[in-house]
Amino acid sequence: MKLPFVVASSVLVAGAFALAPSSPKSVYPRGELGTRVVNVAVVIYDPIIEAEGGQKLSRLMRWSDSDALSAKLVEDVRVASGGFIEYRIVERIERDACPPFLSGFRYDDAGIVEAIRTQKWIEGGDKSSYAKIVEENDLARIVKEKDVSELWLWGAPGFHWDEYAMFIPNRDSRLPPTDNPWFYRPYDVPDLGRTLWVMGFNYERGEGEMLESYAHRAEGILSLAIAGGVWDTKRDDPWNVFTRVDKDFPGASHVGSVHYAPNSDHDYEWGNRRYVETYALDWRNYPDLEGTKVIMNCDDGWGPDIAVHHRWWLGLLPKAPGKTKWGSNNWWTYVADFDRAEVVRSW
Repeated sequence: MKLPFVVASSVLVAGAFALAPSSPKSVYPRGELGTRVVNVAVVIYDPIIEAEGGQKLSRLMRWSDSDALSAKLVEDVRVASGGFIEYRIVERIERDACPPFLSGFRYDDAGIVEAIRTQKWIEGGDKSSYAKIVEENDLARIVKEKDVSELWLWGAPGFHWDEYAMFIPNRDSRLPPTDNPWFYRPYDVPDLGRTLWVMGFNYERGEGEMLESYAHRAEGILSLAIAGGVWDTKRDDPWNVFTRVDKDFPGASHVGSVHYAPNSDHDYEWGNRRYVETYALDWRNYPDLEGTKVIMNCDDGWGPDIAVHHRWWLGLLPKAPGKTKWGSNNWWTYVADFDRAEVVRSW
């Protein structure tokens, strides 16, 4: 494998680096991979507020339609993965309630409306209980009978669930130890006999924030599966190189991270029009990286807003057949097909 941090060649046009195409594709399908159907159960906590004309909380606050956003995520992941991941929503549950918390607390209608309008949340670190959510929605049975490996939760601010959580059976024998607690978020997700992802989405927000939660999940599992549990862009494993940005590696950025585009100077800066030399598009060729740079800014693929960036970023995750010493060349196996993925202990 010819890595760009070793071979820094470039394509020259009239004495300058090649310019990126004005509208580069963000997905690079490889037909050899086939398709993995991944079954999803969606649980929507959207209480009906009787005192406000019997409106659902999401309608009362004029927030997003969770079903429309779920459908958008299905499509975004299908495109980004080159058709490899096909999500199928096989169960949809909608509850006229707020979720149960670890302490046993549960907001009633008046309590959640007041908390939202005043931005005064409960104190003491109490959070939603994944185990109780699973129990009250009979999800253990549904996971088994319908071969579900993902739960997508939809709710309001103040429900205090994380953007993603997971349970991986026999985790310590399948993934490396790490000093970064951010990568493992088991909380009280019960053991249902398989890897289970629980996405905590917020219908106050939109597609970009939904994709942010999903892409953070990708960052966490790839830091573990490819990079041995260490996220340090000075290291020369493929994951850490993939996430390099111009701010830290002037003239030698790659794709960047969920918070940083190749040319970002700070978090969430998707509209920076400063041009940088970047190896970002070379990742379409992984693992046969050619060390080719182009000159790009946000207008060439990753901006100017959060949804555009996250679709672009996810679309550049490698999805090639075969494997190297680092593991599978199709990183989507780790992101959404983990129980069939092979983690190579390159660390």
